[in-house]
Amino acid sequence: MKRGVTVTHYRDTHALIRLDYLQDNVNTLYQRVQKPMMAIIKANAYGHGYQEVANVLKDHEHISMFGVATLKEAIDLRKLGIEQDILVLGAIPLKDLDFVIDYDITLTLFSKEYMEEIVELYHHEKPVKVHIKIDTGMNRIGLKTKTEFEDVLRNYPKDIFQIDGVFTHFATADDSLQNDAYENQLNMFYDIVGDHQFRYIHCQNSASMMYHHEEKSNLARIGIAMYGVDPAGEESVHLKQVMSLYSRVVMIKKIKKGEKIGYGLTYTAPEDEYIATLPIGYADGFIRANQGRDVYIQGKYYPIVGRVCMDQMMVKVDEHIKVHDEVEIFGDHMTLSRMAKELKTIPYEIVCLISERVERIYQPTVMKIYRG
Repeated sequence: MKRGVTVTHYRDTHALIRLDYLQDNVNTLYQRVQKPMMAIIKANAYGHGYQEVANVLKDHEHISMFGVATLKEAIDLRKLGIEQDILVLGAIPLKDLDFVIDYDITLTLFSKEYMEEIVELYHHEKPVKVHIKIDTGMNRIGLKTKTEFEDVLRNYPKDIFQIDGVFTHFATADDSLQNDAYENQLNMFYDIVGDHQFRYIHCQNSASMMYHHEEKSNLARIGIAMYGVDPAGEESVHLKQVMSLYSRVVMIKKIKKGEKIGYGLTYTAPEDEYIATLPIGYADGFIRANQGRDVYIQGKYYPIVGRVCMDQMMVKVDEHIKVHDEVEIFGDHMTLSRMAKELKTIPYEIVCLISERVERIYQPTVMKIYRG
């Protein structure tokens, strides 16, 4: 057990969230870019808990805005008392436009057709705040050409829209082998924007902040790096990993050579072995692909054997491991970078998959940090 942490009474599996590390990472990234930042807390703050993260950041001197993926995420932030602008980075169902106005939410304007649909549905006194999205190569939402951009600027109804910003998103800012693609996107963005002035011009994501230098924009979007994860999935000496995941041994049994384990009986003991059961499974976001990987217990690494079950998994241990021993799934000794490489994925996916039934325990406590 970590000193100063009150562990849940309901389960022996929990995620430890270091809010002090979160703030340290924000300060570290600000020193790199020296400009206001938009805190991206979509997907439940990348699995870390949006309420606690937002409460910590809402009074942070370097956080000027919040970014989310859905309208519900934006409304949830407003209900928490967040007063800064909140940008929804994706499309929303425009039947919910009333909520956008009522909760003072900023939308992404990504096509002329989307703009026209808003105009058809608009019946309000206050304008719809928007940031225009330019697609410079991701081929997701966004205006693709200078002609489209200029057309929107010429034709948007000024009594309906308040255009507060323009932005794009990089596809390869985390890949040093594709710097040319990054530079092409950057140049395309500023070519399309031209001499137009906006309150906010933003293109820097976490990877761009970490690996590139860009001075024309006046706002940076801080996402995965804020949570202490290197955007390229490498080990970082500059950032502090905010989330760690722990469980405990709930049972140990000795099985004989030749006995099999788990669904499908996919593991056969090559000799007499000690098998520990842990109360964590794929319903917690710990996917079945983890079979064969290691966890960390009492100073040693031990392999996961048999298929990961919905609520439990089994680990081959030795006679030194005891019931109630703490198990590090990822943390100081099993970093997200290492885990992601072993799973052939990215750290983003791992933290976002940790389900709501895994209790988040915050250190220091929210009350200790949050002054609101």
